[in-house]
Amino acid sequence: MSAPVAEGRPWGLWKSQLLSVIRLELKKGFLGKRSIMLILLALQAPFILGLRAILPGTVDDPANLLTATQGFSVAYQFILRMVVFLGCVTIFGNLVRREVMDRSLHYYFLSPIRRELLVVAKYLTGLIAAVTLFSASTALSFFLAYAPHTGVQRFMLHGGGLGHLGSYLVATVLGCIGYGAVFLAFGFFFKNPAIPALLVFGWEGINFLLPPFLKKISIIHYVQSFCPVPFDQGPLAILTAAPPAWVSIPGVLLVSAVLLAVSAWKIRKMEINYEEA
Repeated sequence: MSAPVAEGRPWGLWKSQLLSVIRLELKKGFLGKRSIMLILLALQAPFILGLRAILPGTVDDPANLLTATQGFSVAYQFILRMVVFLGCVTIFGNLVRREVMDRSLHYYFLSPIRRELLVVAKYLTGLIAAVTLFSASTALSFFLAYAPHTGVQRFMLHGGGLGHLGSYLVATVLGCIGYGAVFLAFGFFFKNPAIPALLVFGWEGINFLLPPFLKKISIIHYVQSFCPVPFDQGPLAILTAAPPAWVSIPGVLLVSAVLLAVSAWKIRKMEINYEEA
């Protein structure tokens, strides 16, 4: 009599299914015409800073790297608050909604894959696209901001320039993780994720005016703590200490995990009804 086979979780099968869905989603959603708008969005800041780098007379003192450092801190607020935010709305808010509009979601539901795994695969697909695009936009913008100045190589290698870039990239990735989880969840609860996204945009936009206990209920509060140069938010801003990295990173990851769990719970109860799309 043979020994009974111990039952366990089919990790190998789940990994194979996860990778297959990610490859399919990347090819279907981010390697075709639908990616053009995202690429144009990601190129806005590099385009503006690139014009500044090549047009004569745009820099008064090329030797003053402080101007570039302060200028990029302002440009990064545009990247974070507009490019990353709107990009995540577009990417993650449509991961499920697009399938409903295309009447293709039922194909996934009919396949032998756990719905929770499908949610994780879609989230990771969106994260790959968002992090790739917006990290590249951040890095390219950073170098273009310093391009018209002299002494850039010394600043990058010995003056903390690469450290600044690393901090901005961490902030960008953390923003993609947090906003991605928020808008993926919105896609399950709202027919038009743009409306709640507008409310979140307004809340994040007035974060500098909020009292300290309300600032904590936002993604921007934790992401901005990684910006190496504090952004001057004006005389009306309510100043509060930026959370340390050991709080910001686990905090955003925990909130994202909870929202991902909510999305997984929602898809388990989801029924296909294209007539209501």
